[in-house]
Amino acid sequence: MTENNIKMTPSRISIERPDGVIAGWRWQNDGASPLLFCHATGFCASAYKQMLQHLSGRFDVFALDMRGHGKTTLPTEIGRFRSWDVYAADISAVLDQYAKTGWTLAGHSMGAIVVTMAARGRSDIGAINLVEPVAMPPITRILAQTPFWPIIARQFSLTRSALQRRSSWSARDDVLASYERKPVFRHWAPGVLSDYLEDGLTEESGGVRLSCNPTWEAATFQAHANDFWGAVRAAPAPISVLAADHRSSTVVAGADRRFERAGARIRKQTGVSHLIPMEMPDLAAQFVSDG
Repeated sequence: MTENNIKMTPSRISIERPDGVIAGWRWQNDGASPLLFCHATGFCASAYKQMLQHLSGRFDVFALDMRGHGKTTLPTEIGRFRSWDVYAADISAVLDQYAKTGWTLAGHSMGAIVVTMAARGRSDIGAINLVEPVAMPPITRILAQTPFWPIIARQFSLTRSALQRRSSWSARDDVLASYERKPVFRHWAPGVLSDYLEDGLTEESGGVRLSCNPTWEAATFQAHANDFWGAVRAAPAPISVLAADHRSSTVVAGADRRFERAGARIRKQTGVSHLIPMEMPDLAAQFVSDG
């Protein structure tokens, strides 16, 4: 990665929409190529600050909180939520509003799928770099459109875990102390957990709560009626994929071959899990920068 020594200081951004505000962070670097990054389910833009800081010398960086996450205030309608199209539409609206060209779109997990879907049909995209996309088999989309899907999706381990997740505490320090003991956070780079909790928690009377309601998180885990592979084939710019060589990877069996047939580049990385940007922010930044 060609990286300037000077790093930008991030500032909060709020993008007004007819039904609320899309919040996020920007490392403003006027004159640099624009980069838009989207987070994974249940997280928020602040969780990726270390990774994005590495990129701020080269790009004008925008990192957004998806609806139902972080400080974004757009409504969440679980009863009508069957795909991530609503997330992709939010991203498209932001791209339209800033009216820049040569965007690098990047995302992690759910965010990787969303930016790929948002890119479809656009002429202002220069590259699409995906970290651990939730690259489900095409049959998943078909099943997700049937009446049986809610029964199937309720059995997902991620859905069950989200619905059982504790959502409120008396103090931020209590959350940090609790999360630091959990195995999922054990391999995160120093400081990343605190960055996540900055916007991953919301102040409320008597304490704090998760910014992403566990019910909305569970609904997102179940919403797989996404034409992701159609978006990959129709992508207006080169796609690169960073996947973990680990049992937690969401680039499941056969996905690498489907990516390759569509002309995408695949890189497999050992020594990391699905949460690459949290565990190795510098490596993830290198990939997002160079593809």
